[in-house]
Amino acid sequence: LFRNGTVVASKSSREEGYSHAENIMPFIDEIFSEVSIDKSELDAVSASSGPGSYTGLRIGVATAKGICHALNLPLIAVDTLTVLRNQAIDLQPGMDAYVSMLDARRMEVYSRTFTSEKISEVEALVIDEDSKSRFDNLGSICFIGDGAVKCAEVLAGNNRSFHSAYPCAEHALELTEKAFGESDFVDLASYEPFYLFLKVTRSMDI
Repeated sequence: LFRNGTVVASKSSREEGYSHAENIMPFIDEIFSEVSIDKSELDAVSASSGPGSYTGLRIGVATAKGICHALNLPLIAVDTLTVLRNQAIDLQPGMDAYVSMLDARRMEVYSRTFTSEKISEVEALVIDEDSKSRFDNLGSICFIGDGAVKCAEVLAGNNRSFHSAYPCAEHALELTEKAFGESDFVDLASYEPFYLFLKVTRSMDI
């Protein structure tokens, strides 16, 4: 819960199995109770646009849409991989590049690379020895996300660090406030989160 550029309340949990549907509304109610703010005081709702867990994204966006419909509020969508980049900058400022990686099972990740000159498109990557060269010539690199550490052995190199992290709402503040200031809202009726699916052809021994 943000107010005037400051986080006034937050709540998060990381558990085995699926708990998103059970926890999200109680968590929302709890943070409003903590600071004695009523939902009617909201100006907008922000939600992760993905990529990420198909089920998790659907639950999050459906909840955000429900609040927006009930209170006649605009909906803001923020890129999950950019949120991770913001966390990486706080963890390790001054790096030449930041690479956000969300686990997509096996040695697969959803990824985005950020440098001062360029921001890549969101990519679905299979991390193997051939992947290492794609990060050459970027200088010092901070890899972050729940997909980063599992790739550390393959992608290790000089001036490369790897941080396990999950996207947190606090680091969406800057993106949310920028979007709100520019009235960059998504269409409430038609908006769907960004689902990215890996399409990989694998050989099979028969």
